Amino acid sequence: AVAKQTLTPRTSIIVMTTVRDGAFVAFLTQLRAHDLDALYGTSPWASLAVVRALDAVAKQIVLRLVYCAPTTTTTPDGGGGVHGIGADVLARWVMDTGDARGALERAMARLMRLRVVLEEDSNDARADAEGDVAAMEIDAGGGAFVGSSPGWAFSVNSTKTYSVHGAFAANVREALERGFVGLGEDGEDDEGLSSDAEVVSRVPDRATLNAYAKSKWEDLLLTLTGASDAFARSGSGAKGRLDAQALFRAAGLTTAAAASAAKKGGSKRLRNAGVTAAGFRFLLTTAQEQIWVLLTQYVRDSQSADATSAISFLLRLSFQRPGRAYAMTGTLSDTEQDVVRDLTHLGLLYTFDAKKKSYYVPTLLSSGLSGGGFAGDGDVGGSTESSNATATDGHIIVETNYRVYAYTSSAVEMEILRLFTRADYRLPNLYVGMLTRESVQNALRAGVDAEQIVGYIRAHAHKQVRRKKPSVPHTVCDQIRLWSRDMERVHAEACVLYCDFPQAGGFYDAVAKEAAKRDGVLVWRDDLGRRLAVRADAHEGMKSVVAALKAKFA
Repeated sequence: AVAKQTLTPRTSIIVMTTVRDGAFVAFLTQLRAHDLDALYGTSPWASLAVVRALDAVAKQIVLRLVYCAPTTTTTPDGGGGVHGIGADVLARWVMDTGDARGALERAMARLMRLRVVLEEDSNDARADAEGDVAAMEIDAGGGAFVGSSPGWAFSVNSTKTYSVHGAFAANVREALERGFVGLGEDGEDDEGLSSDAEVVSRVPDRATLNAYAKSKWEDLLLTLTGASDAFARSGSGAKGRLDAQALFRAAGLTTAAAASAAKKGGSKRLRNAGVTAAGFRFLLTTAQEQIWVLLTQYVRDSQSADATSAISFLLRLSFQRPGRAYAMTGTLSDTEQDVVRDLTHLGLLYTFDAKKKSYYVPTLLSSGLSGGGFAGDGDVGGSTESSNATATDGHIIVETNYRVYAYTSSAVEMEILRLFTRADYRLPNLYVGMLTRESVQNALRAGVDAEQIVGYIRAHAHKQVRRKKPSVPHTVCDQIRLWSRDMERVHAEACVLYCDFPQAGGFYDAVAKEAAKRDGVLVWRDDLGRRLAVRADAHEGMKSVVAALKAKFA
């Protein structure tokens, strides 16, 4: 075993990060404190998934803190206590620069939202020490979640002390000291993994499994856009509780208009019917982000008693090996078996029966569930196998004349390109379009961001053009941003116009001066025409000012 010791390292963490929380980390921070405590207390996979999803600075902090022994102090009167690591000690772990301190504060705030790090004098730390997690539970219907609390802030000048969540630290230490071996129940590495020859022979080969997962996920996305109803057709999915249209609506990706449009038929009328601005942004994110957006809503819709078990199974699933068969019968609980059926509907798992037992096989989609928890990390799964597969699967070539060529036969990839390009023609394995001012601004009005468009075509650039830098011409990227700025040249704001001031006297000047003194009240003024405009919500407050000045200059 590795002995614990109080660390006062002089080596600075110099890797900086400015990434924002991705869908996976955002999902965890929205869980109740009770659920996070239960996850860390019962599932080593949950702790490891969090570590794997952290940014570089947060990982360094965690790996140091899990082996930091608390400091014991004694007062002359016999009192004292056990304290965690002070903010001043943490500040010495980074370079003495503003950027480094800012990165430390962001990383610590994120760890506190995840309840990985607890303040010694906070209510959470006391409740954790006393084991009174029930008092921490906040009703999801009306209360605030852990991640939405404004109190999760860290300052290098703070006098508070910090410690790692006990169960979380124990799980991480056990994984490190065992070499990530024997972390399952009863010391098993792959609980339920079958080595039976007959079962193994029923597992699809890698290419077939990848094609199955891609087909399922594309059917789901095409159903979202309304370009197809393949996902909703009878016989197209596995048995389960999952209602894709209800999931889309609950996640805010579609409106009720999408469901009614789906019943009318006709692909031309169905396309993009009822898709919200969040739905369009959803289509341009990575598969990992898309999965967690849907899984977040899926867990919220689950029964509260089953939520922790479902989340624990999802995180354990991200560590299981794609293409290997795991037993359902006699291994998984009823809740976990329901989750397997629903994930099969999404293409994250493949199921089959053999020897009167049911088995599931993880696909590459499931292997990237917790591979990287921050937006902007790139393709699915960070450093996982799935991201390597995606990195070589680019299909888009953009020319300096704004012509777009996409060598793909995927209907969903063509549909995504139609969001921001003008479709010129389509062949069985080739899409040709044009980036135009109208097509890009239509996408921007629908809720897509210019950087999302640029990021998408860069992330899916053809492997031949990736060999040169940049893979997408700078002129094209800059023009997309300029078209976006064109829509922001005029900003509309509700206001009230003050006019018809007397020509003589200083009444107008006094009112304009008073409005300018108040922050954000004066929107526009025309001294020559003696007119000014104030914000509509400030009009009531200006009434008394104008009346007083009018009486003064009368």
